[in-house]
Amino acid sequence: MKSISYYVEKINSLNSENKYNSNEIQYVANYFYNLFDELSKMRIIEDGNNRELSEIEKFLFMYINITSKEKDHDDNNTSHDIIGSILTNKAVCQGYTSIMQFICGELSIPFLYKTTEGPFGAHGNFQVIVKDSNGIEHCLHCDSYIDAPDNENDTITFNATLISANDMNNYHNHQDPSSEFLFWDIVNGESLESKKKKLENLELVEELNGISLEEATRNHYDKLKQEIISLNIFFNCEIGSLKTKQDILNAYQIMRNYYDKINVSIDRDELYDIIRQVYISYNIFILNMLNEQAIKNAEERINKQIENTQKKHQDKWIK
Repeated sequence: MKSISYYVEKINSLNSENKYNSNEIQYVANYFYNLFDELSKMRIIEDGNNRELSEIEKFLFMYINITSKEKDHDDNNTSHDIIGSILTNKAVCQGYTSIMQFICGELSIPFLYKTTEGPFGAHGNFQVIVKDSNGIEHCLHCDSYIDAPDNENDTITFNATLISANDMNNYHNHQDPSSEFLFWDIVNGESLESKKKKLENLELVEELNGISLEEATRNHYDKLKQEIISLNIFFNCEIGSLKTKQDILNAYQIMRNYYDKINVSIDRDELYDIIRQVYISYNIFILNMLNEQAIKNAEERINKQIENTQKKHQDKWIK
């Protein structure tokens, strides 16, 4: 278990503009210390016995804790960063995602920070790769802002905990991915030469912004290269040098193939079962409740959230 001083140092490093005082830094450090302390105590009830949590169970425990913070509909400046979001117990998409990025870094869980842009502005969301109790790797697409409650009387949902790659274009305010669209669209079912031609003929949108074709092409290759670098870190996959356009396209295809291999599907019922176990274990091992009462409370809570999720899924999602 890491010390409070460790978290003080980590949180201080995030306060580069000296926006927060030492007492606020200490408060946030204590928050993370206690959160990870709770995690270290947790065990999963299984067939009358208990075991340590798998990566996906650790991730969901943390995800449930972070998404339980209320959305900041006023979009206050503090809700965009880790420290401010913890202090106010409210966040916007960037705040939720930044907190989860910090947590996953501490748990050595591969984390990819993603941004979509559209008529409603930029929106932060992310992906993680987590192992289940059998050691199978799953890639989860997550959006904490969608899952978080709208007010103190609302419950968190799991609308965006398992969103599929194919839904990335339409699940948040009808926004189209900016940094992701090359990854999902251009790499699908075309030769590298065809993709190269697409990248070099992007004047349709760019000309409207007064950007030359040469500059647009260079910008897109630079963006593609940076995304590969991020994905390389995310997937821990060696992709070699990226000096030429062809190197970039070859590397991108490698990342796509690797992604397809690792993106093991996990359905919502399976996810709900994992979350139920996390709730039950939390009640038993952290809150020291009787087993029967813990199971009852966890079932009631998760069933309420599943019902809420199903309603919102039906009302708001585009399929």
